[in-house]
Amino acid sequence: MENSTYLSEKLDKWNSELASGLTPNNVILSLYIVTSLLGNSTVILIYGFKMRGNKEERYFIPFLAMADIWASLVCASFGIALNMMQAEFNNTHLCKVWWFFAAFTTFTSIFFLLIIAVHRYLKVCRPLGKQMTLKWKRFALGLGLFVAFIHAVPMVHFYGSVPFPNDEGGIVGQRCSRLKTTNKTGSLIFGGVIVLIIVVCIVTLICLYAKIGYTILAHFKFSKSPCKVDTSSDVEKHSKNNPSQVTIPSSNGPLSDTENGICETNNTELSESLPPQTSTKTTGKTLKTDTKLEGKVNPCKSSAKRRKERNNQRIVHKFTLMFMLITIIFLLCYIPKVIIMLQEARNPKFWEEFSDSARAGVLFVYRMYIINNITNPIIYAFLDEQFAKEIKTLIKVCK
Repeated sequence: MENSTYLSEKLDKWNSELASGLTPNNVILSLYIVTSLLGNSTVILIYGFKMRGNKEERYFIPFLAMADIWASLVCASFGIALNMMQAEFNNTHLCKVWWFFAAFTTFTSIFFLLIIAVHRYLKVCRPLGKQMTLKWKRFALGLGLFVAFIHAVPMVHFYGSVPFPNDEGGIVGQRCSRLKTTNKTGSLIFGGVIVLIIVVCIVTLICLYAKIGYTILAHFKFSKSPCKVDTSSDVEKHSKNNPSQVTIPSSNGPLSDTENGICETNNTELSESLPPQTSTKTTGKTLKTDTKLEGKVNPCKSSAKRRKERNNQRIVHKFTLMFMLITIIFLLCYIPKVIIMLQEARNPKFWEEFSDSARAGVLFVYRMYIINNITNPIIYAFLDEQFAKEIKTLIKVCK
């Protein structure tokens, strides 16, 4: 009995030493939680409730913010719990549940980024092809949640409380990690599949945004070239048949949701961003021109038409570049985690081989992926003018 009490006290002391060495890590994780709560809650409030109308370009932002806020809360709080119970995580069921939700929220955020990349690719690189309708957007989000759930379920089988020996002190603690008692082949296959999925997502994101970036650069080069006479008579023919409608042709096709080339401005961000000095008025869902422009056909596009087209393209490109930056940050945050996961899958005693100080450093790098879930609101504030205006208005109201 006395020996058991002595070992228990010794284990408590060892766990306290390990936890104190990870105090800076806990402070950083706490900052992650606070920053994510403030930032992503603001994003959900503004994009979800303040900005009314058909928010085509901003549709996925509130859903990504919800995924980010849950991922940061679950993963950061789980990290703090692991740090505080480095050698005394005895509740294997709690360990399994926490690993499941950490994996589910993380994969949800990743798959949402992948859906957004596909959406941007269709908008920029395939503007004349089929676009994601509201029905398909909802289906894609639901599919992302389902696939994330399927990939998170095996965590319950492969993770739990495992022995954490201290050879110098002659004691054995318990930590929440990959189980060593399960089938090693199955565990390696599972770890390999998880890493492969993340790598495939990373490569897919890089390929999609590389194509998008090339298309945008090509468009900028074309737009800087001198105006050439349009030999096609489609614009002239359409303006004669419908003199009150202005079509917005483009070298890359229309960049709005319309398939007939007419720019819809039914309370969308496109109509909101049109400069006040333009000679167009929005009525219904089509742009009405000034009567002075009716019947006129220019070999080059009129300045009003060119302004509208540039506005349309500017909005699409701006949001595309914004999501591209979000994806770059995601890649920078997840690549170190993937490398550590590969080492962890290859070596079952990966974490035990580090000294206490070295383990703290590796844990910080391993959890850097949470930064991906807290930086998006900062990017929105700098790149989305409407979002920045809403934040200023919200601050004034709070004062």
